[in-house]
Amino acid sequence: MLQEQLREIKIQLRMAMNGVTSTSMREKGINYKLNFGVPLPEIKQIAAMHEPGSELAAALWKEDIREFKILASMLQPADDFPFDQAKQWVKEIPYLEIAEQCSRNLFCKLTYVDNLLLGLIFNVEDEYARTVAYLIWAELFKEGKTVVAPVRAAFIVECMRTIAWSDFGATWKEKQAAVKAMKFYGRQSADHAKQMLSGFDEFPEFMDTPEGQEIYNDLKFEFEYYS
Repeated sequence: MLQEQLREIKIQLRMAMNGVTSTSMREKGINYKLNFGVPLPEIKQIAAMHEPGSELAAALWKEDIREFKILASMLQPADDFPFDQAKQWVKEIPYLEIAEQCSRNLFCKLTYVDNLLLGLIFNVEDEYARTVAYLIWAELFKEGKTVVAPVRAAFIVECMRTIAWSDFGATWKEKQAAVKAMKFYGRQSADHAKQMLSGFDEFPEFMDTPEGQEIYNDLKFEFEYYS
């Protein structure tokens, strides 16, 4: 049954494949064993044709196929996804797109998301751990949700450390994800917006740089637009 489902999904992907997109990804250094180049809306349509289930999701995830990994994040039931398995998936994330899809489709829906966030944001060993934490926060804040006080405190402190502390050595993707999460957090209220912007006061040297000014002004504009 499982093998039949996998074969059916592969046939559906082949029918929707886009060689131009897969070639473009490969030229940008995104290398999978197999990449059909199927756009996300069509991947969602394929996911809707199949019953969510942990066995199917696990089988999809273990394959080095772009669309299989995205489908795994869509078909894995959030209420049947152990904490240790979530951590393992984070370790195995190969590219930013998969980090984004897992965060949006699955991780932000987990009942233990607060504990997951605290584990990820202090994880400097796994390449995508901190990026995933910010992406999860962005999804939660976008939906108007809140997090428990220790998780909120970690978010505020780590955002500024990621963006403004040059010695920390945050990656570009971490910084971009942090800024995205800060925007959605600041949109929630005037107090949240003030909280985000006041954090820059502790980093005057960073504010003297073009990058610091650009990020600060970007956030300020965002908050004023949505106020």
